[in-house]
Amino acid sequence: MAWREEQVYYWNNLLYVPYHTVRIAGGPFLSLSWDSIEEYLELDPNFFSHRLWSHSGGIRMPLPRLAAASVHGNSMINKNVRDGDIIIFQRGDFDDVGNGMIVVIEKVGEEEGLGAWALKKLVIERPRSSVRDEHGDEIDWDNPLIVLRSYNLHVSPAQLDPTGQYRVHGIFLRRLPRDEAGLVDSALLRQMMEGEE
Repeated sequence: MAWREEQVYYWNNLLYVPYHTVRIAGGPFLSLSWDSIEEYLELDPNFFSHRLWSHSGGIRMPLPRLAAASVHGNSMINKNVRDGDIIIFQRGDFDDVGNGMIVVIEKVGEEEGLGAWALKKLVIERPRSSVRDEHGDEIDWDNPLIVLRSYNLHVSPAQLDPTGQYRVHGIFLRRLPRDEAGLVDSALLRQMMEGEE
């Protein structure tokens, strides 16, 4: 099995999900920081039942592009996500995210791998609109009005700056209390897996 840092591994009856070092804000965006994967979250596949699995041709497989990271802040407490919890989300390049979805959103830094991530409910209060000329070319448009909402009455919604650089990194799936999480060093996991080949 080829080793890839972003890949989820199912090995020895356990699921290993990449654990990102970037802190996910459960409140306002934190300062920009570097992201890497130095550990994997070890999960008993039955713990999360069907939510982390897909079925293709009768074969049960982990959802593609699962990831995990730790939350800092209490803006999502009414969704039972607390400071220090680890969240599991499905990463992807999302061009069309549904209104009202809970997402991991990134405020992008100037270099790849540098950014600030937050866990929020994404609300599109006004979609992007445009006017076209007689040739079908866009000549005037309004940027969408996107608001990030929390699940904590004490945290105000935040409107995204339309000129800012943001991208949805993933869709929230589950949470795991920190004291129930097992993390395995990525180099150790690689050695264990390669030793059994």
